[in-house]
Amino acid sequence: MKAWIDQRIGRQFLFVFYLFIGLILLTSLAVYMYTENRIEQTTSSLENISERRTNATELFETWQSMQYEMRGYVILGDEAMLARVKEKQDLIEIQTAWFETNAVTEKEKTYASDARTLFSAYQQRVMPSLERYVIAKREGTVTEPFLKMPTLGKVTPQAEPPADRKFKINSKSAADMSASIVDMETVFTEYRNSLNEEENQLREQLATHTKWAQVLWLLSLLAVLLVLFIAARPYVKRLTGQLQNLIINSDRLADERIIPIPAAVSSRNEVGQLTNSFRQMASSLATQRNQVEEEREKTARLLHSIRDAVIYVEHTTHEKFANQALFIMFNQAATKRNEMDLYRLDADLEELGLQVDQKDSFFSFMRRAFDGESMEESVTFSMNQEERFIQMYAEKIHLRGTRHGTMLVFRDVTQETEVDRLKTELVSTVSHELRTPLTSIIGFTELLRYRTMPAERIDQYLGMIHQETLRLEDLISNLLDVQRMESGKQTYHSRPESLHTILKETIAIHQGASEHHQLSLECDTNLYVYGDRDRLSQLFTNLLHNAIKYSPEGGKVAVCVTNDKSDIIEISIQDTGIGIPTSALPKLFDKFYRVDNSASRKIGGTGLGLAICKEIAEGHGGTIRVDSSVGHGSTFTIILPKYAVEDQLSS
Repeated sequence: MKAWIDQRIGRQFLFVFYLFIGLILLTSLAVYMYTENRIEQTTSSLENISERRTNATELFETWQSMQYEMRGYVILGDEAMLARVKEKQDLIEIQTAWFETNAVTEKEKTYASDARTLFSAYQQRVMPSLERYVIAKREGTVTEPFLKMPTLGKVTPQAEPPADRKFKINSKSAADMSASIVDMETVFTEYRNSLNEEENQLREQLATHTKWAQVLWLLSLLAVLLVLFIAARPYVKRLTGQLQNLIINSDRLADERIIPIPAAVSSRNEVGQLTNSFRQMASSLATQRNQVEEEREKTARLLHSIRDAVIYVEHTTHEKFANQALFIMFNQAATKRNEMDLYRLDADLEELGLQVDQKDSFFSFMRRAFDGESMEESVTFSMNQEERFIQMYAEKIHLRGTRHGTMLVFRDVTQETEVDRLKTELVSTVSHELRTPLTSIIGFTELLRYRTMPAERIDQYLGMIHQETLRLEDLISNLLDVQRMESGKQTYHSRPESLHTILKETIAIHQGASEHHQLSLECDTNLYVYGDRDRLSQLFTNLLHNAIKYSPEGGKVAVCVTNDKSDIIEISIQDTGIGIPTSALPKLFDKFYRVDNSASRKIGGTGLGLAICKEIAEGHGGTIRVDSSVGHGSTFTIILPKYAVEDQLSS
């Protein structure tokens, strides 16, 4: 039965409705039967009281009628009146016997007992006395016109009545025979009052029963509602729960990216069927969305993994999304860190353009790209004073034949630009540096070959040819060193070396080659480094050579070695030459980089010496830095790890 009801919601509602009607009918019938029973009982009690009141009234009226008849008989002596008195006595006997027979309560029994006592006293004393009085008066024994109680007592002498007699007749008093009527009236009044009280109680009880019937009906109605609630609650709860789950899951399906799949329900009603259908639909959508999310995540991760910066501008919403490379390229803070999706770009494109050196070209390209013009070409611009070079191009994104947005791609071509620059610098430098000594060698060789010269001039020209040949050798060596460093084939034959010895030898070589410079050395003789002697000599030679070369006016070149920290050694080479511009310091150790000023151009150079110095210093686990200002000289500082000879000997 329950399974049949659960199949349809309409059956469930009809079941609840019929249950409600049935319970209302049952409770109403029970209340009606209870009320009817109570009313019948009360009505029966009221009818009983009314009957007793009527019989009491008739008994009292019979007493009064008998008294009046008896008084007339006493006055007139009519035997017919005496006969009627006898009839009244018989009737009083019957009525008093009825009360004695039907007395239930104590008050009724008391009333019946008092009526019987009064009637017995009247029959035994009053009636015989009055009859003798009438006979005496008829015989002439009594001649008084009116009845006097003393006379009645003389006519009927009797013993004194018992002390516990309830109704006493005082024959010596002057009262007439109406005392018995007064006694009967008192008994009747008391009994009637008791009947009235009982009737009032019954009526109040009837009203109370009526109220209780109403309350009982209301309570039964509430009980029916409670039973109905308890009985219908599982159906309603299950139904509303299924509907609520459907509503919640529908809202989540519309708002959230994760599709909820409700649990399967065993209910076979319409809502259960709808829930199962929704579950199948949600499962299908979840599968499809998972596939879409996987493809979306794959696309996002692919875009995040590439080094080119990408901006996608949605034309309908004007929202901008970018990959991680863009924030790195333009130094922007990412709004959220999520590798599963592209980042939202809160900054305007105008803000990004502030870092571009060629702003007009940049914004013109942007406008043409967003206007939908054909953008087959690309544009290259620099950023932050040529700190970085960017190549940009635009692609229109169409979906089903409709343009939805524009994708801008920014490619960092700084390295390629730098390579091109280095190639240009290499060609320019090598051609210039090779051409100068070769020209001198060719010229001096032609002079020696085709002209006759004194021996002193020949020795001078041969010396110049030798010097230019050494210059070519130095250039070729530097190029080979750079090639080995870039290919990772540079090797070091390291062993403990005295830093003081290497510096002293290097300074001695340069001291003899320069007459206008004063070279000084401050170094502890106990300082050792673990390294390649030749490469360290090359490092210090390049730095001393530059210090002398870029101090054309002469001056002091100081080499100072300090060991303030126990594990490192600082070697500073300070000159008083032309100095280096602050803007050139970050690129000073780049290959083929030369400071672009008039003094440097006059002095010349390949731009490889400092790059080789940096490579040698880092190859020995150290670093190199420079502090300089134009016109105040330069200070190059090399930091190398200290080699503790004492520790090695003790170990």
